[in-house]
Amino acid sequence: MHGIEAAHTRQESGNPSAPVVPPADERLTVEQAIRAYTIDNAYQMRMENELGSIEPGKLADLVVLEENLFEIEKHEIHKIQVLLTMMNGKIVFDVLE
Repeated sequence: MHGIEAAHTRQESGNPSAPVVPPADERLTVEQAIRAYTIDNAYQMRMENELGSIEPGKLADLVVLEENLFEIEKHEIHKIQVLLTMMNGKIVFDVLE
């Protein structure tokens, strides 16, 4: 979450008064930052057919977050908690357990 926030704001996560790391025009949208950590990362590893997106036949590596990344204030993204983590289709972390 810290990386997504920093990619989106180009500032230290959680610190809206921090200086913007130049060049400011290289800020990513939230969607672009999520893609960078998911399907684009899988493509870089040449594993886009196995992971990086939620599709039939892929490994089902995913997280469920407590809030919608597209609706939260941009300097609050780092605070979003993971509620559930799945790897290879199996739950490996569940906040309720």
